[in-house]
Amino acid sequence: MELHPSYQECRGYIAAHLHHKPEFPVKATERPPAITISRQAGARGRTIGLKLQNELRAMAPKAPIPWTLFDDNLVQQVLEDHQLPADLEKFMPDDAISELQSSINELLGRHPSLWTLFEKSVSTITRLSRMGHCIIVGRGGHEITRGFPNVIRVRLIGSMEQRMRQMTQGHGMSATAAQKYIKEEDAARRRYIKQHFDADIDAPTRYDLVINTDHLNDDSIVRLLIASVEQRGQ
Repeated sequence: MELHPSYQECRGYIAAHLHHKPEFPVKATERPPAITISRQAGARGRTIGLKLQNELRAMAPKAPIPWTLFDDNLVQQVLEDHQLPADLEKFMPDDAISELQSSINELLGRHPSLWTLFEKSVSTITRLSRMGHCIIVGRGGHEITRGFPNVIRVRLIGSMEQRMRQMTQGHGMSATAAQKYIKEEDAARRRYIKQHFDADIDAPTRYDLVINTDHLNDDSIVRLLIASVEQRGQ
């Protein structure tokens, strides 16, 4: 099963927005809802995001602007938005890399500074969130959209035991590899948020919803998120 939407779907989302012009200017409080998902590694953020996209699309099959998940393909959207070469994707991890190393690389002509790439990511996430009907996974989306009344900020968490089980059963990792991956990814995401936003990724007050995925299956979580979307207004 495909775990994330294709880049073509994301381009279709942008095209739909370009062709769908509201009759009157949209006020900030009247923008379509959007969702950001921050997640611990192995907390099923990708699969939940995709199921949520599919359910929201099914609820409004003729909507001019389809709900679209931006996960790994968000990097491609950033590169296209700012007319950057595709091979820069490898320099845009969801982590904090030494700015000194970034500056050295820039001087050597290897790539733009990581701060420049971060600023362009912020620009794209801001644009998508204001357009609405998007689900943005990771990259500090919950911090970038603070104060956006149309955005629902979600954090998915889980116990180490359950998240390791997800990685071993869902991705074929050994228990040792799963534990190592989870610890490294969680630490990387924590550094990214601290370095760029001076915030604690685990602080519950940074989110509208914090969901423990240990005891809720994907469908239950999706229903909970859809109820939140309906409250904000589709």
